[in-house]
Amino acid sequence: MLPKLGKALGAVSGANHAARNGTNGLPLSVIGADVRIVGNIFTQGEMQIDGQVEGDITCHRLLVGEGARITGEVSAETVQVHGELNGKINAGSVMIAKSAKVTGDVIQDSLEIEAGASMEGRLVRKSGSVKALEHAKGNGASEPAAPPPGKPDLNQEAAGTA
Repeated sequence: MLPKLGKALGAVSGANHAARNGTNGLPLSVIGADVRIVGNIFTQGEMQIDGQVEGDITCHRLLVGEGARITGEVSAETVQVHGELNGKINAGSVMIAKSAKVTGDVIQDSLEIEAGASMEGRLVRKSGSVKALEHAKGNGASEPAAPPPGKPDLNQEAAGTA
């Protein structure tokens, strides 16, 4: 399974080279199918997970293998899901394969969902959420509406006579 998934991440010439360097020259960390991790994972490189992780994952690129099960929040530039992921995904690019089961919100710039994939949660485009935040006020309170044309503003008149 490693060579197939290594190719999905763009690794070149063999599993040994793929384990040392990912596509961007960043290290590739592989969590095998027989491994279960309870705790958060942080790396600046690329990760391939074929086992089980209960915790948050932060990395540059993440590949979730077909037999993998992740419970926790994922933050990465690129995420490919072929297995099961329960939790929020925050990434620039997300690909959910037909074998995947994702339960949780997906916040992304680019999204691809193959036919047959299972997806339950909200899909939020980052550029759209940025525009919504630009219009929001600092404390979330709305400003009072301007009076309709033709009707006097009582607040202004009261301020002028005081």
